[in-house]
Amino acid sequence: MANIIQDFVPQGAKNRPGYPLTPTFITVHNTGNSSAGADAAGHATFIKSPGAGTTSWHFSVDDHQILQHIPTNESAWHAGDGANGPGNRTSIGVEICENSDGNLAQAEANAIDLIIDLMKQFNIPLTNVVSHQHWTGKYCPHLILPRWDAFIASIAKRQQERLQEDKLAQVPEWAKPAALKLLTKKVIDDPNGDTTFYRIITILDRLGLIA
Repeated sequence: MANIIQDFVPQGAKNRPGYPLTPTFITVHNTGNSSAGADAAGHATFIKSPGAGTTSWHFSVDDHQILQHIPTNESAWHAGDGANGPGNRTSIGVEICENSDGNLAQAEANAIDLIIDLMKQFNIPLTNVVSHQHWTGKYCPHLILPRWDAFIASIAKRQQERLQEDKLAQVPEWAKPAALKLLTKKVIDDPNGDTTFYRIITILDRLGLIA
């Protein structure tokens, strides 16, 4: 599970409407702010300021942390389709920071892990991970849209990696290389066993019998 720091917009603020949300979509945004310091903490300050107006979103993600501004059982105003629009009323808004003093690739990797956690928590399929553009036509997330299919493929790939990591969690470190090869080749579905099992697959691997 991604490490999330809760830093909520106060109840009653005009950008925290309090409308109930049962999320069935996840909407991906870029912040559109490349200024130095426009990281997750910077956006947490902004979203609680008068300058935010009625705009809000659930999570800000940068290269080192994830801040949550609105509970996931409440709507946020991030999709630009109005108080009753399906983007605002059915989706969780994830803003990926693009500050010039940050690492965009790592911010995207952190966002992908968050998205996978949210998909699992709310049983949201990958087909329901959408861009801001999906709801209103706005060219957002502007840094990801040119490679949107690759971004979605990265989520699917990371999902599979995490499934393997979960399966390997109880395997001794010295046996993990062999167990991972067997999992990847689909020779086994469950890599967990006793010490004898781990010794056998490790010996086979070191003999080059598990390519």
